[in-house]
Amino acid sequence: MHDNHQANKLAKMGLKESEEIFHSFSEQSLVGIYLMQDGRFVYVNPKFADIFGYTIEECLNKTHFREFVHPDDLALVEEQIRRREAGEVTFLQYGFRGVKKNGAIIHVEIYGSTILYKGRTTATGTMLDVTDRRHAEEINKALFNISNAVSTTPNLEDLYVSIHNSLGNIMDVTNFFIALVDIKECTLNFPYHVDTVDDDFSSITNFNMTDSLTGLVVSQRSPVLMKKKQLEKRASQKGVWGSLPLIWMGAPLILKDEVIGVVAAQSYLDPNLYTEQDLQILSMVSDQIAIAIDHKRTQDALLESEEKYRHIFQNAPAGIYEIDLVKGKFINVNEAMCKYTGYSEEEFLFINPLDLLTEDSKNLYIGRLEKLSTGENLAGNVEYNIIKKNGQKLCVLLNNDFIYKNGKLTGARCVVHDMTELKNAEEEKIKAQKRAGENEKMALVGQIAGKIAHDFNNMLTIIMGNIDLALMDCKDAALKKTLELVYKETMRGKHLTKNLVAFARDQEPRQEFFRINEKIDLVINLLKRDLEGIEIIREYKTGVPELFADPGMIGNALINLIQNSIHAISMVEHPRITIKTDYLDNNICFEIEDNGCGIPKEQLKNIFIPSFTLKGDKDATGSYKTGIKGVGYGLSNVKKYIEQNHGNIFFKSVFGSGTKFTISLPVKELTEEEK
Repeated sequence: MHDNHQANKLAKMGLKESEEIFHSFSEQSLVGIYLMQDGRFVYVNPKFADIFGYTIEECLNKTHFREFVHPDDLALVEEQIRRREAGEVTFLQYGFRGVKKNGAIIHVEIYGSTILYKGRTTATGTMLDVTDRRHAEEINKALFNISNAVSTTPNLEDLYVSIHNSLGNIMDVTNFFIALVDIKECTLNFPYHVDTVDDDFSSITNFNMTDSLTGLVVSQRSPVLMKKKQLEKRASQKGVWGSLPLIWMGAPLILKDEVIGVVAAQSYLDPNLYTEQDLQILSMVSDQIAIAIDHKRTQDALLESEEKYRHIFQNAPAGIYEIDLVKGKFINVNEAMCKYTGYSEEEFLFINPLDLLTEDSKNLYIGRLEKLSTGENLAGNVEYNIIKKNGQKLCVLLNNDFIYKNGKLTGARCVVHDMTELKNAEEEKIKAQKRAGENEKMALVGQIAGKIAHDFNNMLTIIMGNIDLALMDCKDAALKKTLELVYKETMRGKHLTKNLVAFARDQEPRQEFFRINEKIDLVINLLKRDLEGIEIIREYKTGVPELFADPGMIGNALINLIQNSIHAISMVEHPRITIKTDYLDNNICFEIEDNGCGIPKEQLKNIFIPSFTLKGDKDATGSYKTGIKGVGYGLSNVKKYIEQNHGNIFFKSVFGSGTKFTISLPVKELTEEEK
């Protein structure tokens, strides 16, 4: 019994000693400590009471912990209490906004747990006042947001609003303005201002720095915080504009050691609203504002320069473009360049600049780039041929300004002048001179043909008559064969003379209306024997109007073209001639296409020259069957007949694949008298 009593006594002494140690530690602790039972405080230490501005007795008389919590955070705290009371958690860590006795808002953090105290479940915890830390974090966040806004906000007006809003998170800036000053011009203006009392923020000329609080900051070149008595004294000396505030602070905007303005805040209600710390924050913000103004001014100047360049770029009468030679792509093109080529600005961005050039121009351009890459100076204009979107060729004169980076050729700016009309005019002049020479040549041929044709035909007639007589009496087979050969060549001579006379005769066409489809059918029927074994494909377009032309000339042209096709397919295994008719753009068109030998590329330019032929002894490629000969006047006559009837002739030929001739003749509209 004695032993039990002694043990209880020692236990009580130990508990008392523990409580004394706890109370001693708690009383001197720098963090708030509390114990709660049934939702009421049974113990708080001095620091806890100090955090909320109450005495210890006042805290113990509070009916519930919730009375210390800001209404907006009450739901958060109640949820944490519910979780602890329900046994969901044994340890809690969270923060909330508290309300001090004087109504001030503070930020606190709680670290709580549940223990058994004096035989009862007790909520215990420690509390830290983190208001200063949170305020510092908010200041850093605001400064970061302002710094970020300087880089991302597109214009100064929006930036001023962003700065004002960011400052509003860390201090009262209900009354706030930004002023810009030009010391040399003595002017002051207010690009941004918000004020609950004063609404006069007009620009000021002949600005006197001694007459205002803004001028005071400019002259001192340092932040200024003025409280009620200082303001009243300055106002009595006429050193305050507008309504008198109870407290005012301003910081200079300094750029490159020059004061360019002031940022300021003021209050008409609370004379103790701002502290030196607030002034320090405003001063830091002023640096950001000054940087932003300089950045935006530079941007505006650059934008103005770019707008001028863009105006010149887009409205220049010549084409202008920029290219990246490393990536091989267009960077920028103007409207004139788009009109020149038929490509849109968007389409240009996907075109390789080399693909815009003809093959010859491409080789020229690549050669120049290689020389430029070695440092060779190639000044001056260069002519290139560009391929338009519709496939047409455009002759241009390029003036290049090449761009180098680190000694390497990387890009070019080019001015393009369309030389097509000038070049066409030059070519037309050359063609006209050539045509004049050809006309003189043809006139001479005509004069010669006119003089000799009659006599030559008479001689050939006599020769042919005597050969006929000789053949009637000839019994020698070898001699008869020779006479037949002479007769055949004499007939060829008469045919040559006939074509020569037809070419030389400058007769006017006797035009009348007829159906081109019927004329083609007639010619095919006349050549029926020569067309044996050849596949004839006729593709006649319905609704083709009547052609007004010389039917004899058109018939002769058709015969010559079809005979040429017959000769061209003489060595083809499956010979084919396709004839088409159509009505396009008020023109009657017909095509004659074969799958024959085609014309060598180097001879394409010669086919309309009188006396030119690729047949007979001129057949260097072995494309024609032995015995096929030509006189060289067929196609020249065809061209002459078509042009005399106001038409055009085109052809396309690939050696070894075939030839296609296209004839286009205008449709004649009947006048009322002709009808």
